[in-house]
Amino acid sequence: MATSAVLRQQIAAGAWDEKLRTLYGEAPAELERQRVRYCAALEQFELYFGRGRQVQVYSAPGRAELGGNHTDHQHGYGLAAAVTLDLVAVVSRSDDGYVRVKSRGFNKLDVIDLTVAQPQAGESTHSASLIRGIAEGFRAAGMQIGGFDAYTASDVLRGSGLSSSAAFEMGMAAVWNGEYGCGLAPAELARICQYAENAYFGKPSGLLDQLTSAVGGVIFADFADPQKPVIEKIHADGLLPEGMYLCVTDTRGSHSELTGEFAAIRYEMERVAACLGKKVLGQVKETDFWKALPALRKSCGDRAVLRAIHYFDENARALAQRDALLTKRFEEFARLVLESGQASFALCQNVYCATDVRHQGLSVALALSQSILQGSGSAPPKLIGTGEYALGVAYLHALVKYKAQGFDIVTVSPPKTAGDVDCIAVLKNAKNPENAKKFVDFILDKDAQELMTSIDFTVPVHQIGRAHV
Repeated sequence: MATSAVLRQQIAAGAWDEKLRTLYGEAPAELERQRVRYCAALEQFELYFGRGRQVQVYSAPGRAELGGNHTDHQHGYGLAAAVTLDLVAVVSRSDDGYVRVKSRGFNKLDVIDLTVAQPQAGESTHSASLIRGIAEGFRAAGMQIGGFDAYTASDVLRGSGLSSSAAFEMGMAAVWNGEYGCGLAPAELARICQYAENAYFGKPSGLLDQLTSAVGGVIFADFADPQKPVIEKIHADGLLPEGMYLCVTDTRGSHSELTGEFAAIRYEMERVAACLGKKVLGQVKETDFWKALPALRKSCGDRAVLRAIHYFDENARALAQRDALLTKRFEEFARLVLESGQASFALCQNVYCATDVRHQGLSVALALSQSILQGSGSAPPKLIGTGEYALGVAYLHALVKYKAQGFDIVTVSPPKTAGDVDCIAVLKNAKNPENAKKFVDFILDKDAQELMTSIDFTVPVHQIGRAHV
């Protein structure tokens, strides 16, 4: 352990680079960014809590849900991955029985009296309730804990589906586990954080978010027994294709007013289960659900029924996603991810607030992201045409297509620009030359040419083929 000033000097000099590479990768620019970030957090700790104190630094990652949306609280499957966007906490123990936490970006200081264990009026849905609940969770587990002062700096984007709340919870749990030598396992820490979120914060969440932040990597979990989930850590080199990145759209949204909407999903799913004599949908046979569908629509309503359908579909899909990853069928995995997102929108209906249909930022973000990311050649024209970018590089035929559709685009062709001609031919030693020739004839046919140009940025060579521009 060292003072904040000593740690700043060590980090700035590169002494922590190996640790930072483990967390954030090898890119020199990212390493430099993290050095600056950690040093800034240490400096801010001194500003709020004084210089010369012995400190430790903790990290807790956000998570990306890969599969299993709203399945964990129904005792189903979950598939998720920790991300390199994390919360960093600079911490120093105190002996006065108080926890004080200052978080970057928030203009308040959370002060928690550890002698007050019960949820406090006005604290629910605020970070103070999570801290108090986690403390009580440690005590309920038989742990002796005390106070600390902490400054946190989180890069986990709020409102973007990366669970900034789980990162904060796990950061606080990691502090107590480390500072007071509790020695609890990751799954135990996750359950404590879930308890705090359920009983103190007031959100009836499942366990997947906290578990992923605690364990790290890519995990698949079976929550048939939520007290003892079966955890399979499938993260390994080569699990994802080389150069694959997670693209996150920052909606700048907030979940702070959506706890009731979240709770309604679990309530409605469990209402369907109760009508079938069970506590959660994970205990219901899907065939029994479909047989009872007419009666369930009357007793529970159509939205609850649609959310139950989502559970059964999504639970099977999460298992299929896990299998696709392990057998390196990434295209199949990616297709299932898209299916999951569409089901969350159409069946689970958890992307927008039913009581405020005028504001659907997440829905717009999903549509925009899908439009931009569906093809690299199409992204610049769309971004320029909508005013997001002023300048971009794209294929000329893509520019022609979007200009014809009304996008405000001006094209500039560099000198000696050449076109790109796609070719097709029959191999000299083809085993089935007759069939190969038939395929070539089909591709050069008018209908096939028009079909290809409708789904790709190409111009037909067939003299009577019509380009879709």
